[in-house]
Amino acid sequence: MVTVTPVHPKEPLPEYNMPFLPAVTTEGGKIVWVAGVGPIPIYHKHPHVPAEEAEWMSGGFRAQFDKTMANIQEVLAAAGGNLRSVVKMTVYLTDMSLQNELNQGIFDYFGRENPPPRTLVGCALSHESMLIEIDVTAVV
Repeated sequence: MVTVTPVHPKEPLPEYNMPFLPAVTTEGGKIVWVAGVGPIPIYHKHPHVPAEEAEWMSGGFRAQFDKTMANIQEVLAAAGGNLRSVVKMTVYLTDMSLQNELNQGIFDYFGRENPPPRTLVGCALSHESMLIEIDVTAVV
């Protein structure tokens, strides 16, 4: 059994509406490192087929975020875990103005109480129209 304990240097005020924890500790379980995942299916053709790639990137930020989260869930399930297993996220965004949409998505998938610690990085990604990529560390 895995125990994940939130770490707060001081109690955050409710009005802060924090979309991540500063840290967690874990006890028990095995560590799973999930490589950077985006809206692209885990297994896909190389080189990429432009028509397939256009479909993967369609629908705007929330659609890409949801596809990314579905891919993460698929990988975690294969390792014996789920989103509750996630103890750290690194999120790569091509447009930092999407941060509020990202935060809402995090709340939708992880809840408002104790979403996992997160690092947010603004950068270019491997596909021109890709808006988000996430890697996670989980304990299962």
